[in-house]
Amino acid sequence: MAQRQRNDSTHIPSVRQDNSRPFLTQKALLNSLHAQQIFDRGYEMCANALFSLSVVLRFIGSEEQAQEVDALVDTQIDQTLEEIRKESLRLKEVAEGNGIETAIGYTSAKTIDVQITSPRSIKYLAIIREFDAMMAHLDALWLSCVITDSQYARGVYEWKRRILRLAGQIRQLATRAVLAARRKETAGETVAESNGPETAAENLAAAGTNVKLSESK
Repeated sequence: MAQRQRNDSTHIPSVRQDNSRPFLTQKALLNSLHAQQIFDRGYEMCANALFSLSVVLRFIGSEEQAQEVDALVDTQIDQTLEEIRKESLRLKEVAEGNGIETAIGYTSAKTIDVQITSPRSIKYLAIIREFDAMMAHLDALWLSCVITDSQYARGVYEWKRRILRLAGQIRQLATRAVLAARRKETAGETVAESNGPETAAENLAAAGTNVKLSESK
């Protein structure tokens, strides 16, 4: 049986996986299968991209460029987190209105050790945890026959797709930003190299002219 290859989609230009990076370890309890799947598929990809934006881009690009991308990412993350919280509150109110107890159990809840490698990676983890809490309300409504199988499946699918799409968008944004900064850096080096010989030739020609003038005197 062939071994599973590492997913290259988690790799960002200029982020070497063998480089030593600081990290904090945080434990997270994920109850629902859907939250566990989002973590498995999206967290590492998003965390690598966020590290690239926080650290790598500032090494090869400008602080102004990095801050511009930071603002865009913060807006996307904060908006998604806020909307999940609003939906979770709405589902909770629906459950309470129907007299439903939302303290349900899960057969295979997992406690995972999460590596926090940048300040924003903990925000993406917060999105996953908020989604997991929202799933408790959605599961309670489904098990209590308040929502149908189709409504349940559609709700789960749309939120999972949105959260994973956010990770993909951040990865694409990080890739484009790093590549653009790298091209700009390379172009600057090329200009400097091309200007170097011309400047040297001009200096040499000027020196030669000075010698001839002194000899003529």
